[in-house]
Amino acid sequence: MLKRTPVLVTGVLLTFLANLFFQPAVAAVPTPAVSLTASASKISGANWTNDGSIGGTATLSTANTPAPTFQSSDTSVALNSTANTKQFVTQSVGNSSALSSITFEITMKVPPTQANSSGQYGMVMGWTGVNYDIWMQNNNCIGFNTGTGDIYGFNISPFLGSFHTYTFVMSTTAANQKAYVNGVSKSLAFCNGTSAGGVRGFGSIPSTFAIGRYGSNEFYGSLNVRSFKLWLSDIGASSIQESYNATLAPTSHSIALTSGLTTATYRSASTIRSTVDFDGKVTFYSNGKKIPGCVNVVTSSKVANCNWRPNVKNYNFISAVLTTVGGNLTSQSVRVFVNKRATQR
Repeated sequence: MLKRTPVLVTGVLLTFLANLFFQPAVAAVPTPAVSLTASASKISGANWTNDGSIGGTATLSTANTPAPTFQSSDTSVALNSTANTKQFVTQSVGNSSALSSITFEITMKVPPTQANSSGQYGMVMGWTGVNYDIWMQNNNCIGFNTGTGDIYGFNISPFLGSFHTYTFVMSTTAANQKAYVNGVSKSLAFCNGTSAGGVRGFGSIPSTFAIGRYGSNEFYGSLNVRSFKLWLSDIGASSIQESYNATLAPTSHSIALTSGLTTATYRSASTIRSTVDFDGKVTFYSNGKKIPGCVNVVTSSKVANCNWRPNVKNYNFISAVLTTVGGNLTSQSVRVFVNKRATQR
């Protein structure tokens, strides 16, 4: 009979740990020049910390009052939720004269009706000194605008009223303009006007973007912004998909017996519940081994249950791994004492 030598045991343990914790390699997403995440730790007064490569801070600004602030109720910065507040976010990105394309990703909630004076339009992002921007119109169209009554884009109405991630590739060449929602490419067409008569470019030097308004002018948009990233190039479809996937990275995963106890009975059914913050598939483990029938359990409303019949008495250590498109997350290990059955067979 084969002995379980220390080398063999170590190899089995390393294999288990590799399967449990190591992630498959994915294409690296380039570092953005601007990376803004709405959180109390990143926003102080009017300053919004830029974690992108150019560093510094973006500014929470207003042409009226009050200035926008972080709101913990939905972890966002709300822009122009009240008419005539004229709120926006802005930052300089330096010399844009050599730029031919940029990519920006914004995770935001757009209300069904814009809260400006007309209730018909709203600006998502624009550049100071030029008319090239991302614009929304009352026919629920969103897309590229050059200031000549044109919107080259898509219908946003299926996405109104909830958070989604929108990515736009703006380009000085019309054919290179692209748009994505939640990492999926959208077909583009003129949903306002019939042609783009204006100039496509990225503003004066230094080049300054604005979120929520039209460059240095009016036309403020109502948006709840959770994050914003800006790359000074076209990063490509695969990186756009990977960057969106990263917004779905799970951060919370806990498990417990649904009985509320920390004890179970040998070969008797107990239910283990996994609670997560992103839906996916959950695999449950007992003492480092997958529990039969509890592999790749699909969550429902961010919960997965496992019917466990422990076959080891005394202390058992249970855990679970959540798998999502944004990555994997292992729960804490929970110690459960398994008692003998009251009657033996």
